[in-house]
Order: sequence, then structure tokens, then C-alpha cells
Amino acid sequence: MKQEIGETSKAIVEDDERLIERILDANKARKDLYWIVIFAKPMKGVCVEGKPTLIKVIKPYFTRPSNQVGMIIGEVNNQSGVIKWSVNMPDRPFGFGLLGLEQDGCVEYETSIPNSYVYN
Repeated sequence: MKQEIGETSKAIVEDDERLIERILDANKARKDLYWIVIFAKPMKGVCVEGKPTLIKVIKPYFTRPSNQVGMIIGEVNNQSGVIKWSVNMPDRPFGFGLLGLEQDGCVEYETSIPNSYVYN
């Protein structure tokens, strides 16, 4: 089977969108703010060639999480139908322009709750 350019990144974003939509649906009646946090952490006891294997975590928080390097945090406001995203990129040389980001560090975006993870 031949892999197409962009196929893996598209599948990752689609998977993230499904998980985020489940969280939004489960919490659609909430009137107070809550946060969706996306990050990676090492799996316990799982290594490949001596290096830890990372697992992606996407989950809701009901108290404001602190910004940490490598995290994406979405503040969900069901009242206004807006999610404010804070993208905290890693502190290492990186092609931020490839992600559509103007600069290093924390970048903020707003999206509407439908199509919450995809922005133009």
C-alpha cells in the first residue's frame, strides 16, 4: 500500500477532531467555562530502542490548567459558542511557518464550536 503525502497528518487531525467533538457533546449543557487540553506524555514501561513512547492525551479540565510547553489548551464557552485556543509550542528549533504560526511561543486562536479544531 502506498502512503500519500499528508495522509498521516490528516488522519491525526481527524482523530483529534472526533475526540474533541465527543468532549464538546458530553459537556454541551455546561454554562461555565471549561478547558480541553491536548498533550503527549510518556507511556509507562513502554520504550522503543530505549526511548520512551509517547501517548496523546485529549481530555476536559474543569479548572483552568496552567500553560505548559507542548500543550494545546482550548477554553470552551458554550454561552458564546467560541473556543479560545492557546498553542504552546516546544522550546526547540521548529518550522513554525509550516504550521501557519507567525512566531515561536504561545499563539492564540478562536474557533466556533462547530468545526472546533480546524481554523482558517
